[in-house]
Amino acid sequence: MNAHAIYGLVAQGVIVAMVIRFVREIFGRKCLARFGMELWIPATIVLLVPIVEVSIAGHLRGLWGDPSIVTFLLLVLYTVRPSSLPSRPRFSTCVLVSLFVMVPLYLPLFVANSFFQVDTYSLGWQPNWILVALAVIVVVSIALRAITPQWINIIAVALIAYGAGLMESENLWDYLVDPGLLLTIAYLAFEGMSARFRSHTLIAESNNEKPKGAKI
Repeated sequence: MNAHAIYGLVAQGVIVAMVIRFVREIFGRKCLARFGMELWIPATIVLLVPIVEVSIAGHLRGLWGDPSIVTFLLLVLYTVRPSSLPSRPRFSTCVLVSLFVMVPLYLPLFVANSFFQVDTYSLGWQPNWILVALAVIVVVSIALRAITPQWINIIAVALIAYGAGLMESENLWDYLVDPGLLLTIAYLAFEGMSARFRSHTLIAESNNEKPKGAKI
């Protein structure tokens, strides 16, 4: 078994552990046993128990594929210690990523190619422009204090994994993003817009209310 397969299978085990933790938190059970055994025992079973000569993790891998390195690291942090997760991206960051990464990267897969003259995903095979753009974004974000050290470390680990060829894919995009991560960011952008709309609505309503108790 090569490193590609090991990463893919371990990633499925981490996904299972994350889902169990998430469901537990929904029902208010945030405290775990020592070493988080109730998370890692099911994850180990998924890795080792075969169904039709293939492990459960192998079937899950065939169902939705491997997560990006960035997503994998976020899942590990959430599963092991949620408090160690990097800070939630700003509303503006979520909107920019949704518009300039998610839409150009995945929309051409669902519409006619004639609408898009550039295959954005293919840029990941020769990622010089992506690396330059990423470097500029990181430098500007550091200068504006719009990015935390945790995010820088996660991106750095993803680039190291790309250099080492950890995943089966040789496309840089697959190391940085995946549909699940981008949909989560799009959801955060939508949630942020909804929160701002509700906030402005409440402010407008409070300004329109007449003062009570005023005597004529």
